[in-house]
Amino acid sequence: MAVAWLVVAAVVGLLVGRMIRERDRQVPGAPDAPAPGAREGTRPRVVGRGRQRRR
Repeated sequence: MAVAWLVVAAVVGLLVGRMIRERDRQVPGAPDAPAPGAREGTRPRVVGRGRQRRR
């Protein structure tokens, strides 16, 4: 019975890994050149939610 669970876990792991690789292949790469006007030595601004602010 334990062998059957290991086989199922391996198959699910392979399928999930394949799905993740396919998803990552569809995401466009980050641009290599910094944005115009960006100061040298600073990290580029990341668009997203960021840290949640408490009210």
